[in-house]
Amino acid sequence: METTLLEMMIRPADSELASRLMAREESALREAIDLYGDLVFGMAKRILLEANLAEEVAQDAFLALWRRPGAFDPERGSLKTFLATLARNKAIDLVRREEGVRRKADSLIKEMEVGPDTSRFDEEVEGRAEMRAALSRLSEVQREAITLAYFGGRTYKEVASELGIAEGTAKTRLRDGLMKLRSVLAQQRSEAQDD
Repeated sequence: METTLLEMMIRPADSELASRLMAREESALREAIDLYGDLVFGMAKRILLEANLAEEVAQDAFLALWRRPGAFDPERGSLKTFLATLARNKAIDLVRREEGVRRKADSLIKEMEVGPDTSRFDEEVEGRAEMRAALSRLSEVQREAITLAYFGGRTYKEVASELGIAEGTAKTRLRDGLMKLRSVLAQQRSEAQDD
């Protein structure tokens, strides 16, 4: 998108906008969003392919500009380029984080799809009291999902159906709950060894 001479005359200089941002003028942030919001959103959407995630990244980019306006140096380039680069980097970071979460979730989901393996928990947990104590430290929704899957013998699809929630929500509850449960059990074992 080429900037016309009229737009350049009307649009304030980046250095002026940067000075106003440094002075914490909210109107300067609104102006930056008006000028570059579509560009920032578009850059994020090209990478993420999802409008809601792109919107979050765009908000994060402008929030970063607001929090640290000194990060933009008009001597090094335009505000447009700075914001596009910021949005690009934030979108790539989000993709990398999501990929890591997906890999962990996929391995847990594979375990759940074939049904529970309660023998592994029997080996890890010395007694019912220890397991009850660990389960009590989970959120109610995590505890409910794990109880159905691992102690009720249900797959994540059956858990979703029984609880009346989306399969993705069931997977998330089970994944998060299992991760926290493992952490709690490890902490309990560590404390027991210290005693």
